[in-house]
Amino acid sequence: MDNFDYTNQNHIIFLLLALIIMALAYFIIKNKVSKYFKERKVKKRFERGNKLEQQAKNFLKNKGYTIVDYQSTYEHRYMEDGEVQCTEIQPDYIVKKNGKKYVVEVKSGTTAISARNRNTRRQLLEYDYVVENDGVFLLDMENRSLKLIQFKSKAEKRSGKLLKAVIIIALIGIAVPYWPAKVVLGLALTLLFIKESRF
Repeated sequence: MDNFDYTNQNHIIFLLLALIIMALAYFIIKNKVSKYFKERKVKKRFERGNKLEQQAKNFLKNKGYTIVDYQSTYEHRYMEDGEVQCTEIQPDYIVKKNGKKYVVEVKSGTTAISARNRNTRRQLLEYDYVVENDGVFLLDMENRSLKLIQFKSKAEKRSGKLLKAVIIIALIGIAVPYWPAKVVLGLALTLLFIKESRF
């Protein structure tokens, strides 16, 4: 640097080129190191997931479940603007116990282990809808806990509304002394129930 002449244009160009090369080298190395650690993290997570799924197999067997299937692919057909669409789903396990068939989804980590996590819940709901089953389990491998997740069907919701309507009509029948009033109130509630159950 003793011979560097700040007034010499060639020396200044050389210095700028050296700085640009050093900056490029820094960003390339930084990018490579960052990519390496990301890939390593994903690989570790994948290996851990595989290990936990194998542990899940032993866990389920110890709980008295027979493994019927592991990560089989099921086709889910649905309509989009009148056109048939198809997607594939892959539950972790299909198990049986006492003549009943269950879908088991294995989860680990901090958020996915709960049905309160919307992605987990949607996944379980799709499994429940597509795969013929007697129940859907969420297997939390962090806490070694098997949770039965149950979703109400539309038919169950409607039957619940119908029961409420019948109870209300019965109470009106007991409370209101005049038959014409009973009939009018009963018809009004029945029409209201029919209207609501369409939505």
